[in-house]
Amino acid sequence: MQIEFVYFDLGNVLVSFDPEIACRNFSELAGISTDRAREVLYDSGLQDQYESGQITSRSFTQTLRQVLDLDAKRLPQDLVLDAISDMFTPIDSMVEVVELARRSAGRVGVLSNTCPAHWRWVRKQPWPVSQIDYDVKILSCEVMSMKPDTKIYEAAEKAARVRPERILFIDDKPENVQAAAERGWRAHQCLGGEQAKSVIEQHLGVK
Repeated sequence: MQIEFVYFDLGNVLVSFDPEIACRNFSELAGISTDRAREVLYDSGLQDQYESGQITSRSFTQTLRQVLDLDAKRLPQDLVLDAISDMFTPIDSMVEVVELARRSAGRVGVLSNTCPAHWRWVRKQPWPVSQIDYDVKILSCEVMSMKPDTKIYEAAEKAARVRPERILFIDDKPENVQAAAERGWRAHQCLGGEQAKSVIEQHLGVK
């Protein structure tokens, strides 16, 4: 059955990222060890709460201040959000891959577990991949559900306005791909770049 919509994951598909860089950035800003930064950002579940839309950017920053007993002067919100977001690098070849998918399928979208700070940071970069105009944007922080939970896929299907079997989805995590496949999507696990290009060529029959 012909593919009519292609969803791309953000992290490790459209852009690469390294949470250890975010931990180092925040540790320098807060004056704490990298291990402590990792603990308060990730091990505590705070980042997941932020990405799932349970808390706002303001609440995220305020929680960090409370946990570390630091005031707004030491941890200004803008600097905190930049510190946790400055960990991405572009996968330049994905511009061509997304456009290839658009020409062949007609419409494309991004389907990502991400928070407002990360999304804004990526989109404001001068990289070509950051300027892609998506037909649909499904972010976990906006729909308040994270892959592989059912709700985020339901939102993506509704926004795509096509039958599940006509959706192709590319993601780097097997559990996210499996959840999509169980809904009838054509889903493929791979990284951005040549792997993603091969998937598009295979499923859409293009070069």
